[in-house]
Amino acid sequence: MVKTGFLAGEHSRGRCFLREQRLFYGIAAGGSSLLCPAFALNLDRKPMQNRLIAPLRQFLYSALTLLVCLYMSWHALLSVDFFYGFWHDNVGIAENIAEMGPQNRYRQGFEDTERAERLAVFGEICRAISNGGEGLADIHYTGPSGQPVPLLHRAEIIHLQDVANLVTTTQTLKPWVVALWLGVVVLFLYRRWAFPGYRRLLWLYSGAIAIAVIAILSVGWVEIFYAAHRWVFPDDHQWFFYYQDSLMSTMMKAPDLFLYIGVTLLLLALLLFVLMHQALMTASRRRNTCAPPR
Repeated sequence: MVKTGFLAGEHSRGRCFLREQRLFYGIAAGGSSLLCPAFALNLDRKPMQNRLIAPLRQFLYSALTLLVCLYMSWHALLSVDFFYGFWHDNVGIAENIAEMGPQNRYRQGFEDTERAERLAVFGEICRAISNGGEGLADIHYTGPSGQPVPLLHRAEIIHLQDVANLVTTTQTLKPWVVALWLGVVVLFLYRRWAFPGYRRLLWLYSGAIAIAVIAILSVGWVEIFYAAHRWVFPDDHQWFFYYQDSLMSTMMKAPDLFLYIGVTLLLLALLLFVLMHQALMTASRRRNTCAPPR
């Protein structure tokens, strides 16, 4: 009986000691909160801040990466004249020239030109708009009597000059976009921030995708294309041309060609995005496994 009472007493004292220990740590924690409220507040706020900031920096990274990929896609397609030869043969451009060329009110004989000359003329337009509009007035095709005929009339030249100015503006921004993108990527790797997964990317851009789909389904891509022209180009500059008034529109089967070029540009940019993003995620995983976090 004495042994049993002794063990019971020891057990009771042990429980009292545990209670006192818990009370001590509770007072210490409370004291630290009272003496340094910022300490306790930071413990609560840090996870919340991370949940708010992480999507924002992931959005910034993904948006800049997509912009860089769009620049790369633009230059890649520009180097092959946006596959104009393929579109000329397969989406009705050749047939449109044959039908509408003879009806042109300003120029004659374009319907009799060879395929190679049409591709060359389109290439000259691409190089002109990517060089500030230089050389637009010098683009010619071979007329019915073998003489060189200016392809573009004044209103067409003014419009393509506006396009060239827009291209120049976007190219002026390119070094800044690339520099900012490089800085963000370096920060992600240096700080070991997690690159967004594909589900997170879909979530980040779900709103923009939904708005684009609704807009296309409700008003159509042609109306969106025309609205963009009204917003971007000067009000007193003509940008809409009937086929009978413009060899430029005829040989591009406008606006159809711009849809094919736009889709190709976007698909190539998305492919480049996936390749670049995958490479960065792989580099990030290797870095995180090879060294302790900072």
